[in-house]
Amino acid sequence: MLKVFLVSRLFYFLAGTLLAGTMQRSPYQRGASDVPFGTLNIWAHFDGEHYLSIAQYGYLEPPLNASPAFFPLYPLLIRLTAGLFGGPISYGALSVWGILISLTALIFALWFIYRIAEESWGEQAAKGAVLTLCFFPTAFFLNSVYTESLFLMLSAGAVWAARSRKDLMLACILAGFAAATRNVGIFLLIPLVYEWWRSRNEYGWRVVYLMLAPLGLLSYMIDLWRSSGDPLLFLSEQAKWERELTGPLNTLLDAFGLATTDLLSLFDSATYEALSFEGLLYTLSTINNLYNLLFLILAYATLSLGVRWLSVDLILYSFALILVSVFFETPLSPLMSMPRFVLVAFPLFIVLGIMLKDRRLLAAWVAISAVISLGFCTLFVNWYFVA
Repeated sequence: MLKVFLVSRLFYFLAGTLLAGTMQRSPYQRGASDVPFGTLNIWAHFDGEHYLSIAQYGYLEPPLNASPAFFPLYPLLIRLTAGLFGGPISYGALSVWGILISLTALIFALWFIYRIAEESWGEQAAKGAVLTLCFFPTAFFLNSVYTESLFLMLSAGAVWAARSRKDLMLACILAGFAAATRNVGIFLLIPLVYEWWRSRNEYGWRVVYLMLAPLGLLSYMIDLWRSSGDPLLFLSEQAKWERELTGPLNTLLDAFGLATTDLLSLFDSATYEALSFEGLLYTLSTINNLYNLLFLILAYATLSLGVRWLSVDLILYSFALILVSVFFETPLSPLMSMPRFVLVAFPLFIVLGIMLKDRRLLAAWVAISAVISLGFCTLFVNWYFVA
């Protein structure tokens, strides 16, 4: 497990450094955010900027006016860690601490996922789960200034504590921290309630521990109510990205329509008139709706097959994590960020580990996935939006 962690993170760090600057930088780039270009700051693009701004200045403060849509635990940890080790509290320094927190959290996340898979489905499935996760097409987000690694550690840790250690209090505390990292942490109540119900006679009065699971979300809502008068500000702030609440059927219909347009564009001869490495990557950056839909289909297909092996709580938890995004869409990208949202549904990777027990199949999957990830990684470090 540790070897996979080291090899995969080195793979992405080297790839990011070498591939930064291989494309004309996207107009999304914010002025001096990468100074000098090619340093660790390349892992703090897009959402990373918001988390660093919150860590440095707080919410809705200049110069970036970071939105309360970004939950507080991760930037709080960045700020506390930087302060603990003497600062400085600057964008460059905070970006390094953000990466180190993500890497540290990832080590624990992989350990929890490995143990969960090994206990119920064997060592080979556990190895496959860790491998497919670490080289997933969007796995470079796991060493970025994003919440994926921290949320994976807390969510997988909560499930491990409930399933393996039978420690409901620890599981609910971890779930509470997960809910302070991302609002979907509230869905951890699904596996935690399931584990409590299975051992309800043993737990007895300890059912009250379940009240700890939503505490992170509730605490943030109380803070928002105190500071702004709107406890649901983290939802209404989504309007800044033109996200709006909608029916899942509408989202899927819009997603299929836009994905079809992207697919047809691939058959346009003009797309390949100046065929080059940079041209192919630019084409990839323009078919966002197509690959968003493909990631959604991959996730649902894999989890549907996983019904054969996974317990009902893990299936429902994973579906909930992915399904919630279908209730919010943007006009130009109905399934925006889907390739990244799939990354934290760790039971999905356990299913892949079970299905790919044949080493040749596993090696082929990881190789193809790693190659695809290089394309997405190149876009990300050059300021093209991926997820």
